[in-house]
Amino acid sequence: MIYTFTLSQFLSRFPDDKACLEEIKKLRYPNGMFCLRCKKITMHYKISERTAYSCKRCRNHTYPLADTVFAKTTTPLRTWFFCMFLMTHTRSTISAKQLQQELSVTYKTAWRMRSAILTLMKQNNGDLLKGTDESIHKWLFFNKIEFTVTQKETAERRA
Repeated sequence: MIYTFTLSQFLSRFPDDKACLEEIKKLRYPNGMFCLRCKKITMHYKISERTAYSCKRCRNHTYPLADTVFAKTTTPLRTWFFCMFLMTHTRSTISAKQLQQELSVTYKTAWRMRSAILTLMKQNNGDLLKGTDESIHKWLFFNKIEFTVTQKETAERRA
């Protein structure tokens, strides 16, 4: 039986950018966020109006979007997620022009998003969040494409 992730399920699961960021955080740091300054997993809280979390002890900032396809983008995360939703729910490839109309973005933005997602899917076997990390986590995106989510390990953490 093939289960499809419907549009209404998408809208309820990802109502805003905050929900998308929480999903990425949960997948990148399944065991909790590691603080580089404290050198251990600590409690972090969300910094308002930013895509960063701050360590509760030392206030060191962690950015879950760093080293991902979402890094340094001004396009809302929910738009990226909806773009991936559309790309995984079309039988043939969706054009940048169609994405432009569906996402209400410029053609340049739609082309860049489509190109980045397709390139990463081809290079990393569907891994949109992969960086140069060592620990790997699997993420089944919209029950159609499995993405690998990785968490960075530093020399300090391994010691």
